[in-house]
Amino acid sequence: MLKIALCDDDAAVLENIEACVLGYFSKTTQRAEVKTFTKSEHLAASIADGDRFDLYILDVGMPELNGFEVARKLRVYQPDAGIIFLTSHFEFADEGYKVRALRYVQKLKYQQDLPEALSEACLSLERADTKSLAVLHYGNLTRVLFRDIVYIQKAHRSLSIYTTEQGMIQDNRGLKELYGVLNDSRFIFTDRSYLVNIDFARQIEGYWMILKGGKKVPISRPMMPSVKQAIIRLCEG
Repeated sequence: MLKIALCDDDAAVLENIEACVLGYFSKTTQRAEVKTFTKSEHLAASIADGDRFDLYILDVGMPELNGFEVARKLRVYQPDAGIIFLTSHFEFADEGYKVRALRYVQKLKYQQDLPEALSEACLSLERADTKSLAVLHYGNLTRVLFRDIVYIQKAHRSLSIYTTEQGMIQDNRGLKELYGVLNDSRFIFTDRSYLVNIDFARQIEGYWMILKGGKKVPISRPMMPSVKQAIIRLCEG
């Protein structure tokens, strides 16, 4: 499932762009989910609060925060997310290069140009983050993308892997062994029994990490310094 955030302060334009996006994916095998925002500051707050999207389609000229400002904020949390800018002018093209935008699409020609931009974005995203984990449990083999893993919990003699797309999946390996297999800096230990994808971290309250959706996972006292350092690294990009 491709998750797309669409932001434009003009509600009528937003509705038309959304219809164009959904129309494009209705003709492909790729499933897509679109969430719309008429206020750029609401999108920025949503990202800071833990929401994550694979692709952002942003109007350049918005009040409060323009499209470039939103892009700079989301890059702190998602260095590899796709960005497409909607614009009436191209004099700010250099700003788009700074945040590694995939494409600019002219608003007056969106019906013609946006489908091609979406096709390019899908190919780019497939190349950017295809890391996955093969989970074998009682003969069942499941492929789980790293980006979909929220956290992993040791439960008795097995592991429970909680994901955004596939629910909870069990694995027979030990937690340290699985950490070595993942070998990805987004996964950190918060406790001897918890391995967390910090892309989903929202905040720290006492000795608890609050994840997107409100789930709490414990942070042990010995792990607290390294957890805080990981969060600081995330916030600094």
